[in-house]
Amino acid sequence: CRAAIPINSDWLKPNCCRAAIPINSDTKARRTMRTLLSLVLGMGLCEAALCKEHSCAAGTKQIAGKEDTDQGNDAAATCCEAAKCSEHTCATGTKPKDGVSDTDQTADPAAVCCVAAKCSEHTCATGTKLKDGVSDTDQTADPAAVCCVDKKCQDYSCPTGYGATTGQEQAAQTTDPTTACCTVDATKCASHSCAAGTKAKDASAGTDKGATDAEAATNCCEVDATKCASHSCAAGTKAKDNSAGTDKGATDAEAATNCCDALTCAEYEDCKVTEKTIDDGSTAQGSTPATTCCQVDSTVTAVAVEGTAIFVADATMEQARTAVHMMLAELLSVKTVDITVTVNSAAKTTRARRLDVFTHTATFAVHFADFTKATAGHTALTDLTKDAAETSLKTQLVAAGGKDSEDPTWTLTLQAVVDPDSCAAFNCAAGYTMKDGEGATKPATAEACCVVDDTKCLSHNCAVGTKAKAEAAGTDKGATDAEAATNCCEAAKCSEHTCAAGTKAITSKAGEDQTADPAANCCEALKCVDYMCAVGSKAKTSEADKELDSNPAALCCEDDPAVTPVPVTGAATFVAHATTEQAQSAVHEMLAALLSVNTVDVTVTVASEEKMAAAARRLNGHGGVFTHTAEFSVYFADFTKAQDGHKALSDLTKADAEAALDTQLKAAGGRLDATDGAWTLNLQAVVDPESCAAFTCPVGQRTKDGQEATKGADAETCCEAAKCSEHICAIWNATAIDAKKDEDQTADPEGVCCEVWKCKDICAVGAKPTAGQEEKGVIWDSDTNPMAWCCEDDPAVSPVPVRGNASFVYYTSSHWYAYEAIHEMLMELTSVLYDDIELSTDSRMWTWTGGTDSREWALPSVSGAVYTITAEFFVYFADLTKAEAGHKALAGLAKTDAEAFLGTLEAWTMTLEAVGLADESSCEVFTCPLGRRMKQGVEATEPSTVAACCEDDPAVTPVPVTGTATFVANATVEQAVTAVHEMLAELLTANKVDITVTVTSVDDTWFICRLGDTQGVFSSTAEFTVHFADVASATAGQKKLAGLAKAVAEASLGKQLEAAGGRSVTDAKWTLTVVDPPLSCAAFTCPVGQETKANAAATAQGATPATTCCE
Repeated sequence: CRAAIPINSDWLKPNCCRAAIPINSDTKARRTMRTLLSLVLGMGLCEAALCKEHSCAAGTKQIAGKEDTDQGNDAAATCCEAAKCSEHTCATGTKPKDGVSDTDQTADPAAVCCVAAKCSEHTCATGTKLKDGVSDTDQTADPAAVCCVDKKCQDYSCPTGYGATTGQEQAAQTTDPTTACCTVDATKCASHSCAAGTKAKDASAGTDKGATDAEAATNCCEVDATKCASHSCAAGTKAKDNSAGTDKGATDAEAATNCCDALTCAEYEDCKVTEKTIDDGSTAQGSTPATTCCQVDSTVTAVAVEGTAIFVADATMEQARTAVHMMLAELLSVKTVDITVTVNSAAKTTRARRLDVFTHTATFAVHFADFTKATAGHTALTDLTKDAAETSLKTQLVAAGGKDSEDPTWTLTLQAVVDPDSCAAFNCAAGYTMKDGEGATKPATAEACCVVDDTKCLSHNCAVGTKAKAEAAGTDKGATDAEAATNCCEAAKCSEHTCAAGTKAITSKAGEDQTADPAANCCEALKCVDYMCAVGSKAKTSEADKELDSNPAALCCEDDPAVTPVPVTGAATFVAHATTEQAQSAVHEMLAALLSVNTVDVTVTVASEEKMAAAARRLNGHGGVFTHTAEFSVYFADFTKAQDGHKALSDLTKADAEAALDTQLKAAGGRLDATDGAWTLNLQAVVDPESCAAFTCPVGQRTKDGQEATKGADAETCCEAAKCSEHICAIWNATAIDAKKDEDQTADPEGVCCEVWKCKDICAVGAKPTAGQEEKGVIWDSDTNPMAWCCEDDPAVSPVPVRGNASFVYYTSSHWYAYEAIHEMLMELTSVLYDDIELSTDSRMWTWTGGTDSREWALPSVSGAVYTITAEFFVYFADLTKAEAGHKALAGLAKTDAEAFLGTLEAWTMTLEAVGLADESSCEVFTCPLGRRMKQGVEATEPSTVAACCEDDPAVTPVPVTGTATFVANATVEQAVTAVHEMLAELLTANKVDITVTVTSVDDTWFICRLGDTQGVFSSTAEFTVHFADVASATAGQKKLAGLAKAVAEASLGKQLEAAGGRSVTDAKWTLTVVDPPLSCAAFTCPVGQETKANAAATAQGATPATTCCE
């Protein structure tokens, strides 16, 4: 191997090369080499070298066509041949010999092929010339030095625009003689540098350049047609930065590439006022930037200023349109794209001039971003004087190529600007017309702006069996009912009739007219053959042709002993604009559709609670926004199908559930609430009817632990004896026997595990068992009062009460559960008997007021609603010491413990009064009305009444202030009375016993707003009298009521209504009329036999009105 060429191998590194050992080595070396070559070539690790990899010696060249030939052992002979003199380049100072072109170069081509060149054959460089007398001298290797000499400046003629530099006559010209020998004339173009993209004009060097750069650019330069400065970029593109002097290329396509960049939408400024620019900086404008770069701005509603201008001008119609267009854009500072102008022109006269003179009528619309800007534009045009308008118009006419007229006679008519948010801009639907006088009303809605047009078909009710013609709502109905029937109605087909419950459409009559009795003509009674029996029952073959009655299941179906229905039960909650009935129907249909079951196999019950916080999202025709809790059962034919149904519901995504529910709600007439309609679902496990989990153990037994899934259920397999500790005795008449808690219940758990309460166990504090009755069992029946039968007063004990008030928020299906929960808690805390507690509770639907949102509560799956519970209680103890201990136990109740015991949803609060309060039913705590005072020695008298507790107080004569108030409230009469009573007491700082209130209410049936179990919304009229101690107090009270602000009154009334269990509504409509206190004789009733003195009606009554006013 001669050359060191890399071996082609996958496992040897590239630097492992063939050996470069000379072949003419000694014998041993040759033998070693041959051995190595044999080994390497035999292993396929080396390959032959090619001629293209060989460098031929001087005077030779590679043989053409042998580039890929193996070099062999003699590469020079194989790959190379002699080169000719014609292929040799002679060195500097020499030239090819004559007649040797075909002579071989040999190893010394310079000697064979070349001869010395003479100076006469050398061309001297710029600024030098041939030396005298050296023509026949050899050039040598440096011909410039041997043959040439520098030229002097005195021999150089400066170009136009330059003069010889003084003192440089003997200086060398160099390669740039103009610079070396000449000075530019600063007044000539030769001294001016043309800008990028321009070049000096031909023969302009000696031209006067002018006094300024601009004149110099004009006098000395012209655009260079080869540069980008001469190229006009196409629409949608712009000149590249600093590209004026760039070569533009040979073609327009090259020029567009070299000289221009695409304009982006961020640089586009001509979108309409109703559009916004795509300003991402990367989107190219293209040839239609208005389409590419602009998109509708939904936040802007354009407001147009429209008008008509008339003028005379020596201009074409198009010139007139352009002039008005540009004039308006300039005057109003708006974009031309926001202005539309159309012009109609009529020839005025013909003159011997370039154009005819026309009277032009221009109709225009200028669009602004909002009503305020449009109003400002309208004002600007209104204030525009005739002279100013004509001056502006003339300027624009000339710019457009026309001429002004000596007398343009400009006139302008503007239309009023319409607020897009007002009724004036609202388009009423077909069949409606704008309400009179509502043009300025905002916001514009169909309800606010429009009323049914009595002349249109929309106002006509088509007769039974006919329907409104399509698109006929806005058609004139005519003068008579007959014309209206013709113009507005057409026959309805049976296919468009909905048959009543219990009937079905007659298929064969689908295309027939309904006639005046569609039920009779289009429908027929359903029969048992049409009825789908529920899972677990089957159709009675014998009853197939019977018409359905009120109980089709009983008529048409019978039990199917082969099928035991397996239910899938659960509960779902959601918020919707829907009534309870609509929610129930929607869930029913949704489940039937999702699970592919018959509706008869689905049962649904729904409990609904109105969300007061969502009142602003009410939907017309619905009671409001409700939280619905739907409990359901879906029945399947076997356990496997029930499991599949359970899995389908478990796998149902929230989004799919809400979409399906919303579809069914809309079909039922409601809709899911978009704000917080979130669907939640809780499912119970499916129970195999053949397993122990579905088996009911006999009395006294319970299901064995771990046997729930065992099949072939029977008592022996599934059940074991239950212990007394697992039995709950009947709450009213028995208690568990503690000693038997570990015994089996047997078949009589009540007899084995419980014992009847005895009289000695039930007597409250202040009572004791009646003698002889102590060990007798308590009798609980409708005719016996166990307390009276078992107990009698204990004169030795005076019960000491601990009184308190509590409130909490509770989720329940019955208020009774809340009552029992707090009763049990008080018993446990104070260790007293049930009857040692007097408890009263009040409840009202919970109202969100900004605290915890009910959506955050994990509510139970059972049906119920959220209530605010308020409780007042008395816990009685046998003596003061025990009462104090009980008071301490209650006072130490931790808030979290109370909430945990009750299972409340919101914070528990409780207040306690001092131990041993006076009996609230006695005169001791009774307040006598004005004009009365407490009798002496009646403090313990019961019951407390005015007659029992009070006597006349001669020192006080009550002065009444009377009045009448009206308001709208979601409250009963009793709640309204209580609210007004409490409101007046609070506002006037008066005792409630000195206030009387009567209320009459009328149901506002139009106001669709119901709250829980409250009666509804009523317009209430309250008549009241407030008694004061003297005239001054009465006058002050009357003044305070007369000056009471409507908003303050409604806020106070609303608070008291809620406290009373009702609530005010959005439109409280509060009005108040207060009668002056009877301080004059006109208001005094004289005693029998006397009459008011003449002219004394306005006289003050004074302290003795009978004497002052009567005779």
